[in-house]
Amino acid sequence: MDLEKLKNEIKKEEGYRNVVYQDTLGFATIGYGHLVKPKEKFIKDKKYDRKVLEKIFIYDVNIATRDAKSLCKGIENEDVLPIISHMCFQLGRTKTAKFYKMFDAIRKKDYYEAGNQMEDSLWAREHTPRRARELAHRMRKLT
Repeated sequence: MDLEKLKNEIKKEEGYRNVVYQDTLGFATIGYGHLVKPKEKFIKDKKYDRKVLEKIFIYDVNIATRDAKSLCKGIENEDVLPIISHMCFQLGRTKTAKFYKMFDAIRKKDYYEAGNQMEDSLWAREHTPRRARELAHRMRKLT
């Protein structure tokens, strides 16, 4: 997997803000889509240095790729990994793991159906439809 390409794609999708903002679901977020956790001490309206937020982003991407590798154990097609990494970055491991039918289709090498399962989700309908459609399209192209 091309980690630099993945990071650039996620950066483009997430955009960048150096202050805390509310994401589409109303959660406090900063940098490149970093979900602010309650224990983190980000101050509203304070501008943060890009270097600090870049380190957080790299940490988040590393978690997402680690989680994707864990979820993709036994899956032979390595081209699936960046797609699942995107999902893990945005949704987290727990929510991505709930795409049972998608993972079942991937294990059967039915990437077209896996893409259908991605689009047949609350994520695709309400959260980030454009991103979900793009990732589903990429999944279908693996056939």
